[in-house]
Amino acid sequence: MSYTARVLTVPPPTRPPHRKLALAALLAACACQPAPAPSSPQDADAPQPPAPGDAAPAGQPPAPPGQPPAPPPRDTAAPPAQAAAGSAARATLEARTPVKLAPPPFGEALFRPAPGGGAAAPRLVKLSEKKNTITDEAEWFTRNGVALPLLQVPDSPWSGPGPLPASVPTWYRPTWSRGLIQLVKAIDHGDHLALFYGPSPIDGRFLAILDEARRVVAFFDFESFLAPTESEPNDAAFVRGELRWAEVKDGVLYVATGHRTYAASSKGKNAYLSALDLASGQLLWQSAPLVCNAGNFVLRGDHLLCGYGFTAEPDFLYVLERTTGKITSKIPLKSGPDVLIEKDGKLFVRTYDTDYVFEIR
Repeated sequence: MSYTARVLTVPPPTRPPHRKLALAALLAACACQPAPAPSSPQDADAPQPPAPGDAAPAGQPPAPPGQPPAPPPRDTAAPPAQAAAGSAARATLEARTPVKLAPPPFGEALFRPAPGGGAAAPRLVKLSEKKNTITDEAEWFTRNGVALPLLQVPDSPWSGPGPLPASVPTWYRPTWSRGLIQLVKAIDHGDHLALFYGPSPIDGRFLAILDEARRVVAFFDFESFLAPTESEPNDAAFVRGELRWAEVKDGVLYVATGHRTYAASSKGKNAYLSALDLASGQLLWQSAPLVCNAGNFVLRGDHLLCGYGFTAEPDFLYVLERTTGKITSKIPLKSGPDVLIEKDGKLFVRTYDTDYVFEIR
């Protein structure tokens, strides 16, 4: 899906620290966190329930021991119809165990083509290239009149400018875990929402897809996609990946996964695009490694536009076939890409220290 420009009346989306700083942040987070999350939802590392007698008001998540009660969730202040929709969505999530996905090959593979029309691959022609000041990302969004379709998520580093519908639960209590699962990231693609949930803001490994009526149509556990099969002995603690971006088209879920440190740390097994059947979770294809560690990708017609880069590694913009994941073209960049947004037949690309505009032909 392409995102058209709009005049921003709210601040541009809050972006996580650039990957040059992300490694240090990740190391600090890992040092304070328990071991990587286990492979089954039943063992998920989630907050413990409160002690007996500490029950919270109805409709409000219990507060952790020793802390004041959490504020009421958004749904309690919503109009009745929206509150009912939010309660229904939460009840659906609480009663539904996420589908545990089979481990991917962590390498380029085609099991079954995804639906697609076979249109010719777009050709990207560079119109401009300009150095940025690294810290002027907010101005870049405003200057170009663009925004990512991220929604506001309380207490999340991935919060965006769009208002979160009151029908979207910001937490739920699953039947398969003792603790609360919280909303980490929310993406509004117009005809569907992609909701990232997890036991903590740095572990959004569960993905729920809601249709236009805000019904849960798919719910997956991506744990198997986030733990590379190989890593350097001293880097095993730092190569746990994250679910970066997701979008649905023609009954296929396209997702980007990967970690935020050097490719060599996982022996090159990083930064994939994958296509899954939305109904079953079956993997249709996985791209070659090191094609997508930007904050998002662009789904345009029968192709996907994405990018990869990291300190002292090659930086490229890629075009992939949506049906097979095959790379059709790549364009070198001066530094690693962070954001890609299509607007008026152009692709705006924000990298670490350079801003690009490409015409899409």
